Amino acid sequence: MSEYNQDNKNYEERYMRREERRRQERLKRQKRNRIIIVGGAAAIIIVIVLILVFSVSHCSSCSRNGSAVQTNATEAATIATEPATQKPTEPPVKEIADNGKQGELDENSSLYFWDNKAFELFRSSDESARKYASAINKYKEELGKDITVYDMVVPNHSEFGLCPREEQRLKTEQNVTSQRQNTTALYKSLSKDIKSVDIYDTLNEHKTEYLYFNTDNNWTGLGAYYAYTAFAKAAGLTPFQLASAQKNTIDGFLGSLYTASESSILKSNPDQVDYYTIPGNYDCRLFTLYDDGPLDVGMYYEGAEAGSSTYSVFCWGDNPLMMIDNVDNSDGQKIAVVKDSIGNAFAPYLAYNYDEVHIIDYRYFEGNLADYCKEHKINNVLFLSGIISANTDSQLTAMNTLFEGSGAGNYDLDAQSTEDSSTVSDELYGDSDSDTDTDSGENYGYDYSGESDSSSDSGEYSGEYGYGDTDEGYNDEDSGEYSYEGENDYSGDSYDYSGEEYSY
Repeated sequence: MSEYNQDNKNYEERYMRREERRRQERLKRQKRNRIIIVGGAAAIIIVIVLILVFSVSHCSSCSRNGSAVQTNATEAATIATEPATQKPTEPPVKEIADNGKQGELDENSSLYFWDNKAFELFRSSDESARKYASAINKYKEELGKDITVYDMVVPNHSEFGLCPREEQRLKTEQNVTSQRQNTTALYKSLSKDIKSVDIYDTLNEHKTEYLYFNTDNNWTGLGAYYAYTAFAKAAGLTPFQLASAQKNTIDGFLGSLYTASESSILKSNPDQVDYYTIPGNYDCRLFTLYDDGPLDVGMYYEGAEAGSSTYSVFCWGDNPLMMIDNVDNSDGQKIAVVKDSIGNAFAPYLAYNYDEVHIIDYRYFEGNLADYCKEHKINNVLFLSGIISANTDSQLTAMNTLFEGSGAGNYDLDAQSTEDSSTVSDELYGDSDSDTDTDSGENYGYDYSGESDSSSDSGEYSGEYGYGDTDEGYNDEDSGEYSYEGENDYSGDSYDYSGEEYSY
């Protein structure tokens, strides 16, 4: 056989073997597929049988419990047709009750009277708010990156003490502007390096409570406490519970709004002053306008009595500096509260959370705030102002003096006390029972006897705010009157305060 034929035969044999293997593989696949089909069919049959058995059993149960099944079916249908459950909304804020009476504006004092209460009306603009924020931004730059700066502006009573009808009436008839809008514009204008403490919503939630005095421009100890809880949240602190503090009350307070108006209505409805003894042990040093050295005092002026000076129970009134040392806390966290009189009821609460609280009234403090913080290792500063102060140019002028010059001021916190607290109370307040005391327990006052440009277009207010004409800037060292002479340019409607000396 030739070589060619032999190769051809070998090829045919290989071909036949390969085809046989393919045939065997096809048969195996067909067999496997038949098994799968049969097994799947069997499984389906088993499932069908089980469903039938379950259905028969369920129907039997339905016949025994027909009424219950019908009820459940009805409920299921009802649920199916109802909309999805929404997240519960917060309860609406309670509004001030409407007594049905119409308030009146006192032309002499420019105060608004309603429900036996006096209110300061607020008229300002976003521009004025941004001017204040710009000043706080500059203060932050002066203090440096190592100090945490907070800012809090306190709305006044007229924003939270009137019923909705009276609120709307004042907007349309008296051109009153929104304090919510003003503070929002202010906080938005602050540098991102500053922590704003917006207390508006907190106070609004509690506005039916006794948050503000009715005869004075300040808030109560309770209103200040709610603001303290908001600050604690912003600063990452745990506030003390008010129930753990001892409540003390002084009746018969007739404050600055009564002094300005001499209203018989206010005189017949005096305020009460509540202050709270905070849990813990504290040492307090006070620097007044009358003494060179520090005075050892209690956290509160507990000698305060009924009359116009009762608010001075908080921080002993307005003084250049008060330092509260938390004896039980030595963590090195210290805060300076730079404030006007609205801060007096607030600042003591911080002593619960901080090693030291330095309470600085920018109207009297003599020294550079940045140097003072550096010398005393203060790492937090809170600027705290009432909303009218924050929108008043003369107040910003006074605050700017905190960063003029150099040095920490003549405040030796370690010096020996020069007098005891009883002597201090006599010098500061004298006879606190007098209803005609125009100081209201505070040493700083606006004199609202200047002329006001009532043009709503210009919005300029040009009253006299003088500091006096002595080199030290004081009119009368004995009376403690401290006023600024110059023009105040309001960017809203004019304020015409022509009553007696009227203090913040």
